[in-house]
Amino acid sequence: MQNDISVAALCLNLEQKLMEVWNNELTLERYRKVLAEFTVFAGNSSYSQSLGADFLIARFTERGGLVSTDEHSRKEETYFRCMRMLAEYHNFGIIHRRNDFFGEIVWPGPFRQCTEGFFEAVIKEGLSYGYVTRSRMIIHDLLLFLDARGIHTPDKISVRDNDEFIKSFYGLSPKGIETKLCTLRRYYRHLYLQGYIRVPLAERLPKASIQGRMAFPTVWGQDEIKKIEDSAERISPAGKRSYAMVLLAARLGLRIGDIRNLKLHDIDWTKKQISIIRHKTQKALLLPLPEEVGWAVIDYLKNGRPVTESPNVFVRHRPPYDAFSVTSSLNHIFSSVMVNAGLPPEKNTDVGWHTFRRSLATNLLQNNVGINVISEILGHSVPDTAGKYYVQLDLENLKKCALEMEVMDYVRKDS
Repeated sequence: MQNDISVAALCLNLEQKLMEVWNNELTLERYRKVLAEFTVFAGNSSYSQSLGADFLIARFTERGGLVSTDEHSRKEETYFRCMRMLAEYHNFGIIHRRNDFFGEIVWPGPFRQCTEGFFEAVIKEGLSYGYVTRSRMIIHDLLLFLDARGIHTPDKISVRDNDEFIKSFYGLSPKGIETKLCTLRRYYRHLYLQGYIRVPLAERLPKASIQGRMAFPTVWGQDEIKKIEDSAERISPAGKRSYAMVLLAARLGLRIGDIRNLKLHDIDWTKKQISIIRHKTQKALLLPLPEEVGWAVIDYLKNGRPVTESPNVFVRHRPPYDAFSVTSSLNHIFSSVMVNAGLPPEKNTDVGWHTFRRSLATNLLQNNVGINVISEILGHSVPDTAGKYYVQLDLENLKKCALEMEVMDYVRKDS
């Protein structure tokens, strides 16, 4: 986060960054125009998202209200996209490319100060870009719901309004409901502590009841993992990229977020080690780099990766050849790998990149590797995680724990 920076300096930094990653001169010129107008509007002021919202309101005479694509022209969308991009670059130091447009920067007038304050607080806490983005959409839906019910100020939100909004979660997965409730709980807690609401709505929210897993998770055996690895296409640049990703997931158990964010400087070729800050826990992890995995990465870097200034190992293969979005799950790459292996993922299954990690842990358990060692390999922040979760997947060893039942003759006695 770039604290206490002038609007002029921030706009200049963003323009320079855009010139590095954007290859469409017409789009660049549009963004330059918006940034120049905002610089004049702000004068010598330091940047804040609130100031950016003021600029949008002044530019389009908005008086609060959530902006949607249907209500604005292409030109107006450019302004909102540019200002949102500026906010994300200020807060996270990244430019998130997207084709969609939600325009949720300008919150309804009475909700504006409290909502902007909420997101400033969660950003300062160090929560991830993905979390902030998901939370914005959840709060966006909440405010639209309240507006439809005639609730236009925070202090008018009642427990009944809250309950009715939660009913709209019907049909979501337990995990999806839990995510929404956690965001609402954090938001309402902020409103209460800052004096925007008098009723502690956070304490009135129900707890998501997630009793274990809805279905037994999929695990691949070593033969299936080998089949997936051996069937990978390694001739095209995209194939070399996919193969290196698969080995990092299957051999090292890396989460897809860590593979996606892997930097060139994270690999120590001399010591044959990978050192990363884990995307999920923000904690350091040091892993050995097996020879076969290392050669797969080298093959991609030398013969598949486009020429780019991106620090990421894995990049898009279309101009401007930048890193994948921080919210991308790379499911399109996973699906192509599975199709090549003759194991296309079916709908409504839990098969994904994480299945490699899950399978690695299970196979290690079946080879009598200790729980603490597995936790260290997988980089769990809580060592007991492997014991509580992965042990249930080790069916072979669980069978050994089954108790023998004494078989007794059953003789019916006539009354």
